[in-house]
Amino acid sequence: MEAVNIQFAPETGTEEEWNEAYARLADYFRSYQLHNRIRRTQLILETLRRAAAAHKKDPSRTPTTHSIEQARLMMRDWLAAIYSDMNLTESQIEAAGRLGFHLSGGPSRWPNFFLDKENLPPDMREAMRSAIRTSGPGMTISRMTPREMDLGIVSEVAEDTFDRLGRHPILRYSILIGIVGGVLGYLYHLLA
Repeated sequence: MEAVNIQFAPETGTEEEWNEAYARLADYFRSYQLHNRIRRTQLILETLRRAAAAHKKDPSRTPTTHSIEQARLMMRDWLAAIYSDMNLTESQIEAAGRLGFHLSGGPSRWPNFFLDKENLPPDMREAMRSAIRTSGPGMTISRMTPREMDLGIVSEVAEDTFDRLGRHPILRYSILIGIVGGVLGYLYHLLA
């Protein structure tokens, strides 16, 4: 395991902004169940260094935005190396990568190799790939046309009732007064 180097001095942005970026990156990597704090710290610092360079070029965006963007780029590069010949789109690679990492037991078996393209163990690569191969058929877009709901006798009774109430306003107002009176009586009974 390489030594953790904590030298980080961005030329742009405030300390509060970079602390916020650090916190968001910690949450992002924690969402991958990366509980190895040393590896998570290494990844956060590497991501922050890349984000600092990007922020220096474009300070109009926040350090947090640059940090998450750099983390996602690192993730895409790592997953593209793993799933390079599986004919997946970019969004499929990202979704398959997260799923493959968890299904293969990556967070507990290989936490030190998360986002490490150069030292990727062959068994980790194969486990992540096989988890996706066996996870089921590929997603296809389907269409659902809306159909009228059939509630059976309930809808017929409700429709008949509303028709009768529509033709007899006195009956409609009597029922309304009865409901309001019942609610007021119930509230009086509760509060008395």
